[in-house]
Amino acid sequence: AAQLSAAKNVIVMIGAGVSVASGIPDFRTPGTGLYSQLQEYNLPFPEAIFDIDFFQDNPAPFYRLCTELWPGNFSPTYAHYFLKCAAGNTL
Repeated sequence: AAQLSAAKNVIVMIGAGVSVASGIPDFRTPGTGLYSQLQEYNLPFPEAIFDIDFFQDNPAPFYRLCTELWPGNFSPTYAHYFLKCAAGNTL
């Protein structure tokens, strides 16, 4: 703890899984991941939702996903609060 409080910079490495507890799916878990929930979007492949070439031809699926994952639809987890406190030096 003393080394951490004396540090000028701290790097926190996290992944998309940090948001799963708040109800936001990860990307690749079979059956529950975001990519496995996109069948109703009629995409040529799941990753097309984030592909710029596909977006330029058909932006509607991306915008639909954005409204479903819009901030305010989910609550932050303790990990999110920790990151906010760490960024603001309020730990």
